[in-house]
Amino acid sequence: MCVYNRDHALCHRLDVTDAPSLDRCQPSCANIARTDRHADELVQRAQTLEKQATSEAVPGPLSDRLNRRTDHLRALADRHNHDRIHSREPTA
Repeated sequence: MCVYNRDHALCHRLDVTDAPSLDRCQPSCANIARTDRHADELVQRAQTLEKQATSEAVPGPLSDRLNRRTDHLRALADRHNHDRIHSREPTA
């Protein structure tokens, strides 16, 4: 989800457009807002890629790339879970 702020947008480094370019979205952009559902979907996608990476039909280099992507997706979900804003204090 993009909460577009032109001053922080990585999709418009050299462009003068005043709207987000979702086809050039960068995962490290300050405009990205994730919900808990988005984080859950990142983990699910990571699990799917992990299964593909362990398949005997997948060549080693592709398996390595899938594993790197899996790690990246899990890191994004972990960062969301660590940094998310709660509407109220969690109960113990």
